[in-house]
Amino acid sequence: GVLTPALMESLRGFFPYGVAEENFWLKFSMERDGAHLPTLLSKVRTSKHTIFGVETKSGHVFGAFCSSHWRVRPSWFGSGESFLWRLKASRAVPDSTTRNYDNDNEMEVYPYTRSDEMIQYCTEKTVAVGGGEFRIGFMIDGDLMGGETSACATFNNPSLGDRKSRSNEFEVVHLEVWTV
Repeated sequence: GVLTPALMESLRGFFPYGVAEENFWLKFSMERDGAHLPTLLSKVRTSKHTIFGVETKSGHVFGAFCSSHWRVRPSWFGSGESFLWRLKASRAVPDSTTRNYDNDNEMEVYPYTRSDEMIQYCTEKTVAVGGGEFRIGFMIDGDLMGGETSACATFNNPSLGDRKSRSNEFEVVHLEVWTV
């Protein structure tokens, strides 16, 4: 899976008071539930606090903690409790198809900056977290197979994907959405 026990414990320290001690529950897994945005939205519709976990083909792992229900809406929404995160190191092992989970407790977190209110965005064709200055923290396409990430004002984050790539696009290998 994308969120390992070590990664969950690291994330827990950034959750808002009253949520930090709650259990993690897997609501959506691309492996289990398929790559279909309507299915994802159906599975998480009753969950106020969600944790997105994305693993890319290049082994980079990132995501978001969001604290508003995911609904198709015409504009941005969300609360200041939200944040973006990424693992410092790729899970990819050079010249191998295996993954390395040893560094899952070493992460970077990008809290809400209050620069705008572009926290969560959801249409029938995409979900996104973070915006501002015509950039998006990360966006996942409706087929859940790809997306893009860039620096954004909402969370003052760098591009969350491959630091060596000039492209902001990524290919999704695993996608999970958890709730607490």
